Amino acid sequence: MPAELGTPGRGIIRKLMTYLAFFCLLFWVGFPVYYMMITSFMKSPELGARPPHWIPQQPTLDNYADVVFGDARQRGSSGGVNSFSRMMPALLNSTIVSFTVVLLNLLIGGMAAYGFSRFDFRLSRFAYLGVLMTRVLPALSLIVPLFIILRKAGLINTLWALIFTYTIFILPLTIWILREYFDTLARDIEEMALIDGATRWQAFWMVVAPLAVPGLIAVGVMSFMEAWSEFFFALTLTNSLTYPPLLMSYRNLATVNWNGLAAATIVGVLPPVTVAFVFQRYLVRGLSEGAVKG
Repeated sequence: MPAELGTPGRGIIRKLMTYLAFFCLLFWVGFPVYYMMITSFMKSPELGARPPHWIPQQPTLDNYADVVFGDARQRGSSGGVNSFSRMMPALLNSTIVSFTVVLLNLLIGGMAAYGFSRFDFRLSRFAYLGVLMTRVLPALSLIVPLFIILRKAGLINTLWALIFTYTIFILPLTIWILREYFDTLARDIEEMALIDGATRWQAFWMVVAPLAVPGLIAVGVMSFMEAWSEFFFALTLTNSLTYPPLLMSYRNLATVNWNGLAAATIVGVLPPVTVAFVFQRYLVRGLSEGAVKG
């Protein structure tokens, strides 16, 4: 009897602990985002106010104008007009690179994953593990040979250098997730298409690919996120052609333009957040039905 009376109390405590953990996590993740947003609407003197202002007292859009129009130096920023005027072209370059990497990853990775899923050829498991092992290689160990190869090909400081590099490094993840997803798809309809005279290529594009749309979208979104936020290769292989390395324009040896940096960061996260929001249903479904089950 005492145990029965104690059960509701333990349930209430468990719920309270769950809610407490949730709000702690929400604060841990949400507070930096909130502070970055209010900072982007502040002027520099207000940022250093004591006590701190949790709501901008004199909100301004000047920081966003700096990002969009590149006139930060006119307001005494730490960077130069040349650096800031490249923000919007860099945003366009990041978009082009990211979407191109997504298309190449889905095309190459989708066919490779389908092959690993459907064909049990000699040394297939060794080849599959070899592809996955390339994912664990640190980028720093490959930058010198990559730089030499791309320089010989005349691709240094071009978007193609980033497209090829990102595709190479994201492909193992794409192949792994899509292979696990293809393994969950029933082969009966595919085999019926082959019996009806379809080629393996037609069966892949007309039967398997439509069924794998959630998995393909999930992989596409993750590929977009990785390509969009990549910093190391964009800094070493190009003259900061994409958005992430240009964020360094907001600092120099003496000062950091925190307000402008916050505004530039907000602008930079809008595209990936929008993509994730639009495809969130497919992203959750693709991961739950593919990688998690696999």
